[in-house]
Formats: sequence, structure tokens, C-alpha cells
Amino acid sequence: MSQTVVLRDLTDLARYKGEFAQEPEPPTKVATPTPPALDAHPDLLIQAVLRSARELEHLTERDASARREAETVLGHYRRLEADVERLRKLERDARHAESNAQAMAGSAFLPENRAQAEKVALGVAAIAAVAANRVRAVEAQMAELESGEHLSRLLAVERAEKEAHQREERALAAIERAEKLASEHKYNEALRLLGSVVKENPNMPSLASSHDTIRRQAHAVKTLEVERALAEARRLHRREPAQAVEILGGLDLSGMPSVLVRDVYGCWRQSCRRLGLVEAVHYSPGAGKGAMLVPDSEGKRLKVVAAIGLAGWTAGRTFAVKALRGARPLAA
Repeated sequence: MSQTVVLRDLTDLARYKGEFAQEPEPPTKVATPTPPALDAHPDLLIQAVLRSARELEHLTERDASARREAETVLGHYRRLEADVERLRKLERDARHAESNAQAMAGSAFLPENRAQAEKVALGVAAIAAVAANRVRAVEAQMAELESGEHLSRLLAVERAEKEAHQREERALAAIERAEKLASEHKYNEALRLLGSVVKENPNMPSLASSHDTIRRQAHAVKTLEVERALAEARRLHRREPAQAVEILGGLDLSGMPSVLVRDVYGCWRQSCRRLGLVEAVHYSPGAGKGAMLVPDSEGKRLKVVAAIGLAGWTAGRTFAVKALRGARPLAA
């Protein structure tokens, strides 16, 4: 509860001055330094470029030093690898000699020869054991070196380069094999071979060029074959429509020019009209794809008479009428 204070003079005011709330002092404004305009001070730009150049030079020197150090360690690592190979060969040779000596000790005719063979077996067995122990010791040294950051990185680079070289060799061999297949007109097999290799070497120009060349060759040959088949079917479709239908029905029209596909399909359909099919219907799910069907004996299913561009639609196969809602009567 507040209490009223009566002030009689300035002395009383001084006594109670701590009881009155004081107004907070206004905050002092801190001047924000303005960054220098670099375009107004070209010397600053020059200094920044020089600092960047010195830093880059320092990084280059440090990286080169680390690489030299790693290459020195790698040289030691390679020598240890060679030592391991020699020791392993020594162990294999010693084990082989031990086996021969034991066989000699068991089959020698003279007793002194058996005794000597047993000594030889013991000696080479000891050599094999020493070699095996030495292999383990050297492999431990190699493992310790491999744990180093620089060497592990350098080994990874070497492995990557080796794998890239192996992929390139496989690609070159595949190109040679594919070109041979193409010369034998086995274009699909050649393209499948190159297609699998392209996945491993997507940025190899010679591989892409070979694949494109063979693809264009295959397309040209296929187009010519379709055109020849169409010409033969046109020659036959009036007198022998069944043969014309058979010729055209066996064609693969995928990737062919749309004009050629339309001409082939038109000739096939005209040939089907000349077959004299009763109550035949025509079903076409897409460009260059179609089938001629007739009702079966019960009238509940449609039986394929001829088809083009539809894999698996062999003559005699039946479908439910409801499954082929797009089927239309074949115009006479």
C-alpha cells in the first residue's frame, strides 16, 4: 500500500530521491560501417585477385605434396605386394616339395633314402611355415598402409582407372563383334550387344557412333524388306489374297515410316476383304495393328483369321466378343 510523503524543503527531497522512478536513457546509436565500393577502388579488386591466386597456389602445392607422399607410400605398398607374391610362391613350392619328399620316404627302396627323404620333408615343411608366417606379417603391414587416408584415396583412383580401362576394352571388343554381326545382317543381335555395353559406357563416342551406324543400317535394310514384301503382296492380292495376307502379316512394322505402315496396312486389309470371310469383323487397336475375326460356331466368341502387328494373335485364337468392343464389320 502506498504512503503519502509530505516534503517541507529540499533536504527532504534529497532524502527521498531514490524512491522516484527514473526515465531510461535513450539508446546510443552505433554507426554502421559502410562497405567500400569495390568498383570505386580498383586496387581492392587487384588485392582480392592476388590473395585468391596465392591461396590457389598454396592449395596446389599442398595437394601435390600430399600426392607425392601418397605415391611414395604406394611404392612401398607395391613392393610389399611383390614380396607377398614371392612368399606365396615359395610356400607353394615348399608344400609341393614336402609332398614329394613324403611320398619318397614312403616308397624308397633303400632305408637310407627313406631317412634322407624324411629329413627333406621336415626341412621344406619348416620353410613353408616360415613363408606362411611372413606372408601374414607382410599382409598386416599392407593393411596398416591401406588404412592411411592418402593411400586409400590413391588406391581408389587406381581401381577406378583400372575399371574404366577394362570397360573400354570390353566396349571395343563389343564394337568389333557387333560390326561383324552387322556384316552378317544380324542387326538385332548386334544392337542388343551394343545396347548392353552402352549402359556401362554412356559417354564413349566410338561406341555411340557404332550403335547409331548399325541402327541406321538395320532401319534401312528393314525398310527395304518391308517395301519388297509390300510390292509382292500388291502383285498377289487380287489372284492370291491369302498369300498376300500371310506375307504382310509376318512383317514387323515397328519403327517404319508412317506412310509405309499405312500402305502396308491398307494392302493387308484389301487382301483380307478378298478372302470371302462371312460375318467377318475388323479390329484395330492402333496404327499398323489389326486383326480379322469371324464368329465361332456358337457365336459367343470371335476367332482370329489373320492379324498384323499383334504379337500372339495367331490364327484360330479366340476372344470374347465383349473384349473387342472396337471391332467393326468388315466392309465388303
